[in-house]
Amino acid sequence: MIFVIRLPESAASRRAAEFFGATGRLRFRKAVRGALAGLLLCAGAANLNLARPQDKPVQAPNQPDRRAERLRVFFRSYHCPEPHHVEAYLRAADRYGLDYRLLPAISVRETTCGWKEKNNNFWGYHPGRQSFASVESGIEFLARQLAINPPYAGKDLVEKLFTYNPRRAYADEVRQIMRQIE
Repeated sequence: MIFVIRLPESAASRRAAEFFGATGRLRFRKAVRGALAGLLLCAGAANLNLARPQDKPVQAPNQPDRRAERLRVFFRSYHCPEPHHVEAYLRAADRYGLDYRLLPAISVRETTCGWKEKNNNFWGYHPGRQSFASVESGIEFLARQLAINPPYAGKDLVEKLFTYNPRRAYADEVRQIMRQIE
């Protein structure tokens, strides 16, 4: 892919051209164009990188992951059925760069942790039509959907939640549940 960048004349470019002389002016324009093309290339690469699953953040050795205990306490407070799948939630959140509280909060909001849903669909994703082989496969599927599927990709949390359920109060309800995890 080739980008052609045309820069308008400016006082700064004229002063630079005078400084570099007639042949320097061409070199200066080429240098600026090259720098801008490099910036665009880097920005594009950074943007593409956001769409791919992320590696798990590095944690200090011998440090327990406090998020796991927070999720366990949260699930117990809602009397969620066991197993709570805490490790699967954390693994999916880390892999796809999502807030680790998002899927558990959706689960509580949509199906009261799975009490009101069958077919391992704890998140009310296309209710009655979507089923999963296991809760873990549902966690992985939904995390991937929210991170890289076109209707959700590149959106912030509120926009993702509005896409998930366009009810006006839905995003606030899920975010309120997320705050209970901390």
